[in-house]
Amino acid sequence: MKHYFKKISLLDYKNIVPKSVIGLFIILILLIPVFTQSVVIVSTLTLTGIWAVAAMGFTLVMRTGQWSLGQSAFMALGGYTSAILTVQMGLPFWPSFFISGLVSGLIALLIGMVVLRVGGVYFAIITLAMGEIVRIIALEWEPVTRGSRGIITSAPPPIVLWGHELVNFDTSLAPYFYFMICLVAVTAVVFWRIGESRLGRTFYGTALNPIMAEHQGIYLMKYRVIAFTVAGIFTGYAGALYTHFLQVITPFVFGFWQSIQITIWSIIGGIGSLIGGPILGTALLYNVGVYLGRTDIPGLQAFLFGSIVVIVIMFLPQGAGLVDLWKLFWTKIVWREKEYKTDEPED
Repeated sequence: MKHYFKKISLLDYKNIVPKSVIGLFIILILLIPVFTQSVVIVSTLTLTGIWAVAAMGFTLVMRTGQWSLGQSAFMALGGYTSAILTVQMGLPFWPSFFISGLVSGLIALLIGMVVLRVGGVYFAIITLAMGEIVRIIALEWEPVTRGSRGIITSAPPPIVLWGHELVNFDTSLAPYFYFMICLVAVTAVVFWRIGESRLGRTFYGTALNPIMAEHQGIYLMKYRVIAFTVAGIFTGYAGALYTHFLQVITPFVFGFWQSIQITIWSIIGGIGSLIGGPILGTALLYNVGVYLGRTDIPGLQAFLFGSIVVIVIMFLPQGAGLVDLWKLFWTKIVWREKEYKTDEPED
Protein backbone atom coordinates (compact mmCIF):
# COMPACT_ATOMS: atom_id res chain seq x y z
CA MET A 1 0.00 0.00 0.00
CA LYS A 2 2.88 2.35 0.78
CA HIS A 3 4.34 1.72 -2.67
CA TYR A 4 0.95 2.63 -4.23
CA PHE A 5 0.90 6.05 -2.54
CA LYS A 6 4.46 6.73 -3.66
CA LYS A 7 3.49 6.13 -7.29
CA ILE A 8 0.46 8.40 -6.97
CA SER A 9 2.54 11.22 -5.49
CA LEU A 10 5.11 10.88 -8.28
CA LEU A 11 2.34 10.99 -10.88
CA ASP A 12 0.86 14.09 -9.28
CA TYR A 13 4.26 15.75 -9.27
CA LYS A 14 4.72 15.09 -12.98
CA ASN A 15 1.29 16.60 -13.67
CA ILE A 16 1.69 19.61 -11.40
CA VAL A 17 5.07 20.80 -12.71
CA PRO A 18 4.03 21.32 -16.38
CA LYS A 19 0.79 22.99 -15.28
CA SER A 20 2.74 25.25 -12.92
CA VAL A 21 5.02 26.30 -15.77
CA ILE A 22 1.98 27.13 -17.91
CA GLY A 23 0.43 29.08 -15.01
CA LEU A 24 3.63 31.06 -14.48
CA PHE A 25 3.78 31.82 -18.21
CA ILE A 26 0.17 33.08 -18.15
CA ILE A 27 0.95 35.33 -15.16
CA LEU A 28 3.93 36.80 -17.03
CA ILE A 29 1.72 37.51 -20.04
CA LEU A 30 -0.84 39.27 -17.84
CA LEU A 31 1.91 41.51 -16.46
CA ILE A 32 3.29 42.56 -19.85
CA PRO A 33 1.41 45.92 -19.94
CA VAL A 34 2.84 46.62 -16.48
CA PHE A 35 6.43 46.06 -17.56
CA THR A 36 6.29 47.73 -20.95
CA GLN A 37 4.37 50.54 -22.61
CA SER A 38 5.54 49.57 -26.09
CA VAL A 39 2.69 50.13 -28.53
CA VAL A 40 4.07 47.48 -30.88
CA ILE A 41 4.31 44.73 -28.25
CA VAL A 42 0.94 45.36 -26.57
CA SER A 43 -0.97 45.83 -29.82
CA THR A 44 0.58 42.72 -31.40
CA LEU A 45 -0.33 40.60 -28.38
CA THR A 46 -3.85 42.02 -28.37
CA LEU A 47 -4.37 41.14 -32.01
CA THR A 48 -2.87 37.69 -31.38
CA GLY A 49 -5.50 36.97 -28.75
CA ILE A 50 -8.32 38.23 -30.96
CA TRP A 51 -7.30 35.95 -33.81
CA ALA A 52 -6.85 33.06 -31.35
CA VAL A 53 -10.57 33.31 -30.50
CA ALA A 54 -11.41 32.92 -34.20
CA ALA A 55 -9.02 29.97 -34.43
CA MET A 56 -10.74 28.29 -31.48
CA GLY A 57 -14.04 28.72 -33.29
CA PHE A 58 -12.63 27.03 -36.38
CA THR A 59 -11.31 24.15 -34.26
CA LEU A 60 -14.74 23.65 -32.66
CA VAL A 61 -16.29 23.31 -36.11
CA MET A 62 -13.51 20.90 -37.08
CA ARG A 63 -14.36 18.82 -33.99
CA THR A 64 -17.57 17.80 -35.79
CA GLY A 65 -15.64 16.80 -38.91
CA GLN A 66 -16.50 19.90 -40.96
CA TRP A 67 -14.00 22.19 -42.64
CA SER A 68 -15.05 25.84 -42.58
CA LEU A 69 -13.26 28.29 -44.84
CA GLY A 70 -15.46 31.24 -43.92
CA GLN A 71 -14.49 32.05 -40.33
CA SER A 72 -13.27 35.51 -41.28
CA ALA A 73 -16.78 36.21 -42.60
CA PHE A 74 -18.16 35.88 -39.07
CA MET A 75 -15.49 38.25 -37.82
CA ALA A 76 -16.67 40.70 -40.48
CA LEU A 77 -20.31 40.19 -39.46
CA GLY A 78 -19.51 40.89 -35.81
CA GLY A 79 -17.35 43.86 -36.66
CA TYR A 80 -19.84 45.46 -39.05
CA THR A 81 -22.74 44.84 -36.67
CA SER A 82 -20.98 46.61 -33.82
CA ALA A 83 -19.77 49.43 -36.08
CA ILE A 84 -23.20 50.02 -37.64
CA LEU A 85 -24.98 49.97 -34.28
CA THR A 86 -22.55 52.39 -32.61
CA VAL A 87 -21.75 54.75 -35.50
CA GLN A 88 -24.77 54.63 -37.80
CA MET A 89 -27.49 54.08 -35.18
CA GLY A 90 -25.90 55.72 -32.14
CA LEU A 91 -26.29 52.80 -29.75
CA PRO A 92 -23.91 52.53 -26.75
CA PHE A 93 -20.85 50.35 -27.20
CA TRP A 94 -21.53 47.57 -24.70
CA PRO A 95 -25.04 46.63 -25.90
CA SER A 96 -23.74 46.83 -29.48
CA PHE A 97 -20.81 44.58 -28.64
CA PHE A 98 -22.99 41.86 -27.13
CA ILE A 99 -25.50 42.10 -29.97
CA SER A 100 -22.70 41.71 -32.53
CA GLY A 101 -21.88 38.19 -31.36
CA LEU A 102 -25.55 37.23 -31.23
CA VAL A 103 -26.13 38.49 -34.78
CA SER A 104 -23.10 36.58 -36.02
CA GLY A 105 -24.30 33.45 -34.24
CA LEU A 106 -27.84 33.85 -35.62
CA ILE A 107 -26.54 34.11 -39.17
CA ALA A 108 -24.32 31.07 -38.53
CA LEU A 109 -27.41 29.20 -37.32
CA LEU A 110 -29.45 30.11 -40.41
CA ILE A 111 -26.60 29.28 -42.79
CA GLY A 112 -25.73 26.10 -40.94
CA MET A 113 -29.30 24.79 -41.13
CA VAL A 114 -29.02 25.00 -44.92
CA VAL A 115 -25.41 24.20 -45.87
CA LEU A 116 -24.59 21.62 -43.17
CA ARG A 117 -26.95 19.18 -44.88
CA VAL A 118 -24.24 18.63 -47.50
CA GLY A 119 -21.13 18.51 -45.30
CA GLY A 120 -17.63 17.50 -46.40
CA VAL A 121 -15.85 19.34 -49.19
CA TYR A 122 -19.13 20.93 -50.33
CA PHE A 123 -19.48 22.62 -46.95
CA ALA A 124 -15.94 23.99 -47.26
CA ILE A 125 -16.69 25.41 -50.70
CA ILE A 126 -19.97 26.95 -49.55
CA THR A 127 -18.36 28.63 -46.53
CA LEU A 128 -15.62 29.94 -48.80
CA ALA A 129 -18.27 31.44 -51.09
CA MET A 130 -20.08 32.83 -48.04
CA GLY A 131 -16.97 34.79 -47.09
CA GLU A 132 -16.84 36.35 -50.52
CA ILE A 133 -20.57 37.15 -50.41
CA VAL A 134 -20.16 38.98 -47.09
CA ARG A 135 -17.23 40.95 -48.51
CA ILE A 136 -19.14 41.91 -51.67
CA ILE A 137 -22.20 42.99 -49.65
CA ALA A 138 -19.99 45.14 -47.43
CA LEU A 139 -18.39 46.64 -50.52
CA GLU A 140 -21.61 47.39 -52.44
CA TRP A 141 -24.06 48.31 -49.66
CA GLU A 142 -22.68 51.83 -49.31
CA PRO A 143 -25.63 53.48 -47.50
CA VAL A 144 -25.02 51.15 -44.56
CA THR A 145 -21.41 49.98 -44.76
CA ARG A 146 -19.96 53.01 -46.60
CA GLY A 147 -18.43 50.65 -49.15
CA SER A 148 -14.69 50.76 -49.69
CA ARG A 149 -14.40 53.81 -47.42
CA GLY A 150 -15.34 51.66 -44.44
CA ILE A 151 -16.73 52.77 -41.11
CA ILE A 152 -14.61 54.75 -38.67
CA THR A 153 -15.38 53.55 -35.17
CA SER A 154 -14.36 54.90 -31.79
CA ALA A 155 -12.86 53.47 -28.63
CA PRO A 156 -15.19 51.92 -26.04
CA PRO A 157 -16.37 54.42 -23.42
CA PRO A 158 -14.56 54.67 -20.07
CA ILE A 159 -15.69 52.26 -17.36
CA VAL A 160 -16.89 54.28 -14.38
CA LEU A 161 -17.77 52.86 -10.97
CA TRP A 162 -19.32 55.02 -8.23
CA GLY A 163 -18.19 58.18 -9.97
CA HIS A 164 -14.58 57.02 -10.37
CA GLU A 165 -13.11 56.25 -13.77
CA LEU A 166 -11.58 52.79 -13.61
CA VAL A 167 -10.66 52.19 -17.25
CA ASN A 168 -10.10 54.59 -20.12
CA PHE A 169 -9.54 53.07 -23.55
CA ASP A 170 -8.35 56.40 -24.98
CA THR A 171 -5.30 56.79 -22.77
CA SER A 172 -3.61 53.39 -23.12
CA LEU A 173 -3.64 50.09 -24.99
CA ALA A 174 -3.64 48.13 -21.74
CA PRO A 175 -7.47 48.15 -21.43
CA TYR A 176 -7.74 46.59 -24.89
CA PHE A 177 -5.17 43.98 -23.86
CA TYR A 178 -7.12 42.96 -20.76
CA PHE A 179 -10.39 43.10 -22.70
CA MET A 180 -8.83 40.59 -25.08
CA ILE A 181 -7.68 38.45 -22.14
CA CYS A 182 -11.25 38.36 -20.79
CA LEU A 183 -12.63 37.37 -24.20
CA VAL A 184 -10.03 34.62 -24.64
CA ALA A 185 -10.67 33.36 -21.10
CA VAL A 186 -14.45 33.24 -21.51
CA THR A 187 -14.12 31.51 -24.90
CA ALA A 188 -11.64 29.01 -23.49
CA VAL A 189 -13.86 28.17 -20.51
CA VAL A 190 -16.96 27.71 -22.67
CA PHE A 191 -15.10 25.56 -25.22
CA TRP A 192 -13.41 23.55 -22.47
CA ARG A 193 -16.78 22.82 -20.87
CA ILE A 194 -18.14 21.80 -24.26
CA GLY A 195 -15.17 19.53 -24.93
CA GLU A 196 -15.49 17.82 -21.53
CA SER A 197 -19.26 17.39 -21.74
CA ARG A 198 -21.42 14.79 -23.41
CA LEU A 199 -22.01 17.33 -26.19
CA GLY A 200 -18.29 17.51 -26.91
CA ARG A 201 -17.97 13.73 -26.99
CA THR A 202 -20.86 13.61 -29.43
CA PHE A 203 -19.08 16.18 -31.61
CA TYR A 204 -16.02 13.97 -31.68
CA GLY A 205 -18.07 10.88 -32.43
CA THR A 206 -19.78 12.51 -35.40
CA ALA A 207 -16.38 13.36 -36.88
CA LEU A 208 -14.74 10.02 -36.11
CA ASN A 209 -17.42 7.82 -37.66
CA PRO A 210 -20.51 9.69 -38.91
CA ILE A 211 -22.15 6.56 -40.31
CA MET A 212 -21.95 4.72 -36.99
CA ALA A 213 -23.11 7.86 -35.18
CA GLU A 214 -26.21 8.00 -37.38
CA HIS A 215 -26.92 4.33 -36.75
CA GLN A 216 -26.80 5.05 -33.01
CA GLY A 217 -29.54 7.65 -33.42
CA ILE A 218 -27.35 10.78 -33.45
CA TYR A 219 -28.75 13.50 -35.69
CA LEU A 220 -25.51 14.72 -37.31
CA MET A 221 -26.85 18.00 -38.65
CA LYS A 222 -28.14 19.05 -35.22
CA TYR A 223 -24.72 18.80 -33.59
CA ARG A 224 -22.92 20.31 -36.55
CA VAL A 225 -25.25 23.32 -36.44
CA ILE A 226 -24.69 23.72 -32.69
CA ALA A 227 -20.92 23.78 -33.13
CA PHE A 228 -21.14 26.13 -36.12
CA THR A 229 -23.43 28.51 -34.23
CA VAL A 230 -21.31 28.63 -31.05
CA ALA A 231 -18.20 29.22 -33.15
CA GLY A 232 -20.02 32.00 -35.02
CA ILE A 233 -20.98 33.77 -31.78
CA PHE A 234 -17.46 33.96 -30.36
CA THR A 235 -15.87 34.69 -33.73
CA GLY A 236 -18.32 37.59 -34.06
CA TYR A 237 -17.19 38.94 -30.69
CA ALA A 238 -13.59 38.69 -31.86
CA GLY A 239 -14.48 40.69 -34.98
CA ALA A 240 -16.23 43.38 -32.92
CA LEU A 241 -13.26 43.80 -30.61
CA TYR A 242 -10.91 43.83 -33.61
CA THR A 243 -12.96 46.58 -35.25
CA HIS A 244 -13.00 48.85 -32.20
CA PHE A 245 -9.35 48.19 -31.48
CA LEU A 246 -8.32 49.32 -34.98
CA GLN A 247 -11.18 51.86 -34.92
CA VAL A 248 -11.99 51.12 -38.55
CA ILE A 249 -13.54 48.33 -40.61
CA THR A 250 -13.49 47.96 -44.39
CA PRO A 251 -14.46 45.11 -46.76
CA PHE A 252 -10.76 44.33 -47.19
CA VAL A 253 -9.98 43.64 -43.52
CA PHE A 254 -11.53 40.15 -43.48
CA GLY A 255 -11.08 38.10 -46.63
CA PHE A 256 -10.06 34.72 -48.03
CA TRP A 257 -6.45 34.95 -46.85
CA GLN A 258 -7.57 35.64 -43.27
CA SER A 259 -9.73 32.47 -43.32
CA ILE A 260 -6.79 30.48 -44.67
CA GLN A 261 -4.56 31.87 -41.93
CA ILE A 262 -7.08 30.83 -39.25
CA THR A 263 -7.07 27.34 -40.74
CA ILE A 264 -3.27 27.15 -40.79
CA TRP A 265 -2.91 28.42 -37.23
CA SER A 266 -5.37 25.82 -35.95
CA ILE A 267 -3.80 22.90 -37.84
CA ILE A 268 -0.26 23.75 -36.80
CA GLY A 269 -1.28 24.35 -33.21
CA GLY A 270 -3.17 21.05 -33.13
CA ILE A 271 -6.85 20.52 -33.90
CA GLY A 272 -6.97 17.77 -31.30
CA SER A 273 -7.05 20.51 -28.66
CA LEU A 274 -9.93 22.97 -28.57
CA ILE A 275 -7.98 25.58 -26.60
CA GLY A 276 -4.24 25.02 -26.39
CA GLY A 277 -3.72 24.17 -30.05
CA PRO A 278 -5.42 27.23 -31.60
CA ILE A 279 -3.88 29.60 -29.04
CA LEU A 280 -0.36 28.22 -29.48
CA GLY A 281 -0.59 28.09 -33.26
CA THR A 282 -1.91 31.64 -33.48
CA ALA A 283 0.59 33.00 -30.96
CA LEU A 284 3.51 31.54 -32.88
CA LEU A 285 2.50 32.07 -36.49
CA TYR A 286 0.73 35.42 -36.18
CA ASN A 287 3.82 36.97 -34.63
CA VAL A 288 6.06 35.30 -37.20
CA GLY A 289 3.76 36.64 -39.90
CA VAL A 290 3.98 40.17 -38.49
CA TYR A 291 7.77 39.95 -38.56
CA LEU A 292 7.87 38.52 -42.08
CA GLY A 293 5.46 41.21 -43.24
CA ARG A 294 8.19 43.77 -42.65
CA THR A 295 10.57 42.06 -45.11
CA ASP A 296 10.78 42.89 -48.78
CA ILE A 297 10.60 39.26 -49.97
CA PRO A 298 7.25 38.72 -51.73
CA GLY A 299 5.32 35.59 -50.82
CA LEU A 300 7.67 34.64 -47.98
CA GLN A 301 4.91 34.46 -45.38
CA ALA A 302 2.66 32.19 -47.46
CA PHE A 303 5.62 29.95 -48.39
CA LEU A 304 6.72 29.57 -44.77
CA PHE A 305 3.19 28.87 -43.50
CA GLY A 306 2.65 26.26 -46.21
CA SER A 307 5.97 24.59 -45.44
CA ILE A 308 5.17 24.37 -41.72
CA VAL A 309 1.78 22.82 -42.47
CA VAL A 310 3.43 20.15 -44.65
CA ILE A 311 6.01 19.38 -41.95
CA VAL A 312 3.38 19.11 -39.21
CA ILE A 313 1.16 16.83 -41.32
CA MET A 314 4.07 14.60 -42.37
CA PHE A 315 5.83 14.12 -39.04
CA LEU A 316 3.07 14.36 -36.43
CA PRO A 317 0.10 12.01 -35.96
CA GLN A 318 -3.25 12.98 -37.45
CA GLY A 319 -4.83 15.81 -35.49
CA ALA A 320 -1.62 16.48 -33.54
CA GLY A 321 0.23 19.78 -33.61
CA LEU A 322 2.71 21.90 -31.72
CA VAL A 323 0.65 21.71 -28.53
CA ASP A 324 1.29 17.94 -28.42
CA LEU A 325 5.04 18.54 -28.42
CA TRP A 326 4.65 20.09 -24.98
CA LYS A 327 3.60 16.74 -23.51
CA LEU A 328 6.34 14.93 -25.41
CA PHE A 329 8.89 17.42 -24.07
CA TRP A 330 8.05 16.56 -20.47
CA THR A 331 7.63 12.81 -20.92
CA LYS A 332 10.53 12.09 -23.28
CA ILE A 333 13.09 14.75 -22.37
CA VAL A 334 12.46 16.02 -18.82
CA TRP A 335 11.13 12.82 -17.16
CA ARG A 336 13.61 10.42 -18.69
CA GLU A 337 13.26 7.90 -15.89
CA LYS A 338 13.04 4.16 -15.73
CA GLU A 339 9.86 2.58 -14.49
CA TYR A 340 9.46 3.01 -10.76
CA LYS A 341 10.89 0.01 -8.91
CA THR A 342 10.90 -0.97 -5.29
CA ASP A 343 11.97 -3.91 -3.21
CA GLU A 344 8.93 -3.61 -0.98
CA PRO A 345 6.34 -6.32 -1.49
CA GLU A 346 2.97 -5.23 -2.84
CA ASP A 347 -0.02 -5.50 -0.52
